[in-house]
Amino acid sequence: MRIVLKDGVVLPFNVLVSAVLRSDSVPVPLTLEFQVLLNAEIEPHLKESEIVFIGETYIEMKIIKANIQRTGIVRDGKRVVIGAFIAVLNGCEQLIKPLAKAIALENTSIGAALKASGTKLLIAEDVPLMRYFCPFGQTPTYEIARKCAEEAAVINSDSEGKITVRRLSALMQSTEPKIKLDATSVSWKNNSTGLLHEVPSYITINKDGSTVEGEISAGKIASYYPNLDARRLRNLSTALVCKGVIQRALSTELMAGDLIEVDSTRYYVLTAAHRIDTGALGGAKVTATKLWIAQVEKL
Repeated sequence: MRIVLKDGVVLPFNVLVSAVLRSDSVPVPLTLEFQVLLNAEIEPHLKESEIVFIGETYIEMKIIKANIQRTGIVRDGKRVVIGAFIAVLNGCEQLIKPLAKAIALENTSIGAALKASGTKLLIAEDVPLMRYFCPFGQTPTYEIARKCAEEAAVINSDSEGKITVRRLSALMQSTEPKIKLDATSVSWKNNSTGLLHEVPSYITINKDGSTVEGEISAGKIASYYPNLDARRLRNLSTALVCKGVIQRALSTELMAGDLIEVDSTRYYVLTAAHRIDTGALGGAKVTATKLWIAQVEKL
């Protein structure tokens, strides 16, 4: 995993302390957290709102948080300065800021809602949306995530930094699996009790004011969700359920949204975290990838 500054300089491993590149299935689908030993040449390029590039396709990441710590450690006659940074996919930074004005859209799409909320990225795939409203002072990511739940859709970033929005029903047939693994490679999760609490059944009142839409099952949590039709109620109870975790050697080509095959069964990569610890401060060296794999379930 390379981190390239805007002047084309690659951060060397004797300067880079650690880095975690996280690809996720959320409105801001790509984040980077890294620590660097700063010097006079590098520090001006690592400030809030500066751009760094990652990967073979040089995906742009914008620094949204910078914390500079001037330590009491002296090395080679110079004080050690450590910078800790958080960067997000460039073009998504407005999604995590409260809105300066309300947004209301009708007969639109999730991609259009992302654009209206401030993202500047190309939308490669999209899903229709009946209505989108985000009030003044609210953070768009929360409202967009709710709309994804209503439409049973998920947001990812591809290897070029483009946004893809896909329905859950189409995920398992969208592409060929990136890798094939044995079941012993997975630390499996099985917590049916927790699942009952995480994904409730939803009910609402129909337009006539008397008919209750939705199903209530014994032994499951139910929640009220206003102003929805039966289709979107069913979508709310369709979810990506994490089935297991995979830890393997660094595999930065794997991203959230990819498919993998385990013993002839397909799984969706819900989250992919790639970690590098260089040992620049004397600690152990680590290069690893952790994948959370999921399947679509109607609960």
